[in-house]
Amino acid sequence: MTHHGSRGPGAMVYKAGMAAAESFRQDISPETLKQNAWIPADTDKGRAYWAALQLLRDWTKANHIAIHDHAAQAAGVTAQDRFWNEHNFVFERDGLFYHGKGATPAWGSYANDATGLTLIPLNMSQPILVVRGKDARRGLGFSPHGAGRNFSRSEHKRRLKMTPDQALKAETEGLDIRFHAGAVDASELPSSYKNADAVVAQIKAYDLAEIEDYIDPYGCIMAGDIPPFWQKRKRAR
Repeated sequence: MTHHGSRGPGAMVYKAGMAAAESFRQDISPETLKQNAWIPADTDKGRAYWAALQLLRDWTKANHIAIHDHAAQAAGVTAQDRFWNEHNFVFERDGLFYHGKGATPAWGSYANDATGLTLIPLNMSQPILVVRGKDARRGLGFSPHGAGRNFSRSEHKRRLKMTPDQALKAETEGLDIRFHAGAVDASELPSSYKNADAVVAQIKAYDLAEIEDYIDPYGCIMAGDIPPFWQKRKRAR
């Protein structure tokens, strides 16, 4: 399984979108809280923002495919099947727009290329779930995109009672874990996420998705954010 995000371009589009939303808020409903600003979908800016999101989706998917192809080539294997799904994204359904933060669609027709299957990675030491969504009303049609975090990245690092290397050894015994950044990023350790077994139990208890298969981990290559991006940006200035 490979993963590719769109944090850089995504953040730029989001920033532009929030600026547009704020101008609409001030004009239409200044009493509305700033964090609840919105872009009316039937305006030129609303249509432009939605088009920009679709461009980001296409770009992210293209990167997923490229990374997957390179990984398969490096491993000397041929892909027998392939599917993908976005998460932490905006989805349109029946004229409404859903901001799926921490979620992935659990209905089969959310996109033209949807297969009905989605992936839910829990942490680097646990199996990845291959699920078929159940379009549960109690979840607005969504299921989790992963285990989620109990604390922020920085707070988890602050609470860690051992060195990142010690924690990695204790939490991923028997697995080949590597960080592209060259050092262990403690914010990506299994302990930085919610309990995987509890998340699986909740998916079943709330009937959010049917687990069709599991992808067992042999190892994991994480990008890692060492040193954090904001420190790199400060040094560059």
